[in-house]
Parts: sequence; structure tokens; C-alpha cells
Amino acid sequence: MSLAGFHEGRLPVPPGFGSTSGPVWQTETLVLSSGREVRNARWSRPQRRWEVVTPPLSVEAFDSLVSFFNARRGRLSGFRFRDPAAFSSAAPGMAVSPTDEGLGTGDGTRTVFQLAMADSGIERPVLKPALGSVRIGVNGAELLTGWEVDEVTGEVAFDVAPEAGAILTAGFEYDWPVRFDTDALEVSFETAGSGRVVSLPLVEIF
Repeated sequence: MSLAGFHEGRLPVPPGFGSTSGPVWQTETLVLSSGREVRNARWSRPQRRWEVVTPPLSVEAFDSLVSFFNARRGRLSGFRFRDPAAFSSAAPGMAVSPTDEGLGTGDGTRTVFQLAMADSGIERPVLKPALGSVRIGVNGAELLTGWEVDEVTGEVAFDVAPEAGAILTAGFEYDWPVRFDTDALEVSFETAGSGRVVSLPLVEIF
């Protein structure tokens, strides 16, 4: 995954009603002369995409969004995005716990592990954990000290390598690394002093 040109700031406005999101796969399909198909998956995991509609924005909020958009030069640089439907390792409505997701198995030597989430047998690295949200478990018990997390990369570093066979787990909230999928920001002014963006496409950065 390349995050060159990434800014750690989070999109300053939340998605509003009417926003959409979902996974996208890239599959090559070749139809043979016999009519049979040959299919090839070009990606090992899906890419998430969003079509954000903002709630009504005040002049101040809109100015903040314009400044944020210009600082990223449209499509050029990435940033953090909090998806209200997918931002936590916990089940919907539940609090984060240190046993939400697997982190790895200790071997007595390794000290650095990558936060990740698994869905339908597909593992996705979590590169942008939310500040202060990460909890770590070892063999089902929470480990309060002896480790630190890099909020820029999602790597967890232990002061001492976990012993061989130790089951490591983690819970966390997270942002998605994304970029704008447009170089134009258009706003619909609906009332005096208020407007909203009706189409703000975002795409996950691999």
C-alpha cells in the first residue's frame, strides 16, 4: 500500500443522509469462443468507495471544507475519513474490547504486529487507528502497559517479545485512508448562509 502524499487530518465534515458506500472488486472476465468464461481477480481484497452528501453546512463549516479540499489539492493527497457505519472493531452498538480482533501469535522474538480486521476470510490491515482507542489483549486478558501503537501505521510494538504461543488480540476504533476522487468541489446553496455538497466521492487508498 502506498500512502505517499498522505495528510493525517480527518475530513472536517460528517457524511449526511443520502451518503452511500460499499466495497468494489476488480475482476477480469474473458469469454471464450465456446461461451465459457475465464475470470481472474486482480485484487486480493476489495476497495471501499463512498459518495458523500454533507448535511447543511454553515459558512464557517463550508470554508473549513474548502480549505481542507484545497490543502489536499483535490485527488493529489490522502487523508483520514471516519465512516459512521464502519469505524470500530466491536460489533454494532458494542464498546471496543481487547479481544475483538486477532493480532497474531507470539514466538518469543517478534515485537511488532500490525492491527488488522478480518471479514469473510479476507484480512485488511488497519493503518489509521483512532488516537487513544486501541486496547491489547494477551491470552484473553487485557495488557495495560508494555506496548505502544503507532497511530500513523497501525503497528503495535511490545517492549518485550510476547512468549511463544501467546495469543495476541486487539480492539480499536479507526479511520479509513482515503483520497478525494474528484478535483472539483461543488456546493448547493439551499438557504441564505447555508449549503451542502451533494456529491463528494472518496476512494480508499491501497
